[in-house]
Formats: sequence, structure tokens, C-alpha cells
Amino acid sequence: MKVMTLNTHSWLEEDPFTKLQELTDKIVAEGYDVIALQEVNQLIQTNIVNEQQLVDFCPVMNQTPIHEDNFAYCLVQRLAEAGEAYFWSWEMSHIGYDKYEEGNAILSKTPLDSRAYLVSETKEKENYRTRMILVAKTVIENQPIVVASCHFSWWSDAETGFAYEWQFLQKQLLTYQMPCLLMGDFNNPVGEEGYRLVAANQLKVKDSYLLAEQKSEEATIEKKIDGWENNTEALRIDYIFVPMDSKVSAYTRIFDGTNGPIVSDHFGVAVEMER
Repeated sequence: MKVMTLNTHSWLEEDPFTKLQELTDKIVAEGYDVIALQEVNQLIQTNIVNEQQLVDFCPVMNQTPIHEDNFAYCLVQRLAEAGEAYFWSWEMSHIGYDKYEEGNAILSKTPLDSRAYLVSETKEKENYRTRMILVAKTVIENQPIVVASCHFSWWSDAETGFAYEWQFLQKQLLTYQMPCLLMGDFNNPVGEEGYRLVAANQLKVKDSYLLAEQKSEEATIEKKIDGWENNTEALRIDYIFVPMDSKVSAYTRIFDGTNGPIVSDHFGVAVEMER
């Protein structure tokens, strides 16, 4: 099983169409089974796509309409043109940069039964602290699993931020009673309070980096970026948490200039594992 996660920072990078193609090429080359993407944007004012055009789309309840520039929609179209078909889901969390509907996406080689959970205490779409986590049931290599594409708030937002969101999501995931795969931008560095809270989870998941037999560099940001304007360190804030009984053969940092071109203000993470 091969999985990957990336905070795409979509449409906000220089030369975004080139980077979209580079992301496409990497996915085609690696053939990931499941992909989690965050900061998947679409402009508020662009045209809505007709439902009949949404091939292999797996909507959530009360689905936000997909626009023609939705980054996940553009990605799956390019993947299809390259001969790689993916089922996919997307749902928005909030308005970003006053012009985007920003959300999370999941792409999978197998059909998705998807749901979006409003995990934040705030609910207003105009508030960047509003967080919607996308969760999907699927089957990988004949094994049922629940996958979450996560983009959490920062620990510094105290009781209304990361801790609240994590505890709410964990409660929901426990109801699935099946192995979990949690991927995404947790906005909490290794070893700090938020990371320790997740590490003590009830879901029987573990940081794949710790389980990996082979591993590359771990930091997923190395400078100041949006949300980390004062950062001067190399930090790991993007994770893949896997069932703790998994055999993780390889953990690879991707889109870092070595394992693929830099396509975002975050590096991505890919894991090869057995269940």
C-alpha cells in the first residue's frame, strides 16, 4: 500500500499550472493507492461544474458545489488524461485569502464513502479558524479502512484550536470501529503539546516515521510560511499516522527538491506499508 499527503497551497504558488503538472507526474509515476491533499482551493466566483462532468466524484452530504478551477478536479482530470483513474472527494472548510473556497481532498484507487466533519468550535465560513476534516471509508488491498485528510488549527489557539478539533475528530473516528489512516497538515511540530496529544490517541494509530524501516529527512517546512510567519526552524508538521500494527517499509519526504520538485510551501510525505 502506498499513500501520500501534501498541503498543496494550491493556486498560490508561482507558476501554479507547472506545479500542478509536476504533482500529476509524480502521482502517475508512483501509483499511490490513497492521497490526502489540503489547502485545495477554488475561486468563489468561478463557474460551477455540471454534476454529469464529475467523473468518479464521491460527494459528502450537503456538498459544496465544485467549480471549474477546483484544484482536485483539475488534478483528477490530468490524471485521467495520463491513464490514471482516481475516485475523489472534496469539501471546503473556510474562505481563504478573501477569494478562495479552501478545503481538503481525498483521492483513492477504490470508491470512497465520504463525510465531512466540522471539528472546530467556529462555524463561520469567513473565519479561517473554521475547520472541516474530510473522512472516507474505503477498501485497500481487500481491507476496509477509514482515511482522514486533516488540516488542523494551531495549538496556540488554546481550547478552541487544535486540542478541541483533535478531540472532536477522535470521538467521531472511534465510531467507525475500523483501522484508521490519518494524513495531513496538523500544524503542530514533533514533540510539542499537540503532537503528544495525538500520540496518546485512542485510535491505535502511530506516527509512520517512527515505524519506518527506511526513512528520509523529516521536516516538512523549513522557513516562514503562511501561518508560521515567525518560523526559522526545520519542522515536521505534516504527518501520516497509520494503524500501529502496520509494517512501514519506507517513509519518504517528497516534493522537496530531491524526491520530486518543490510544488508548495510544504513538503509532502509518502509511505509504503503493509497491513
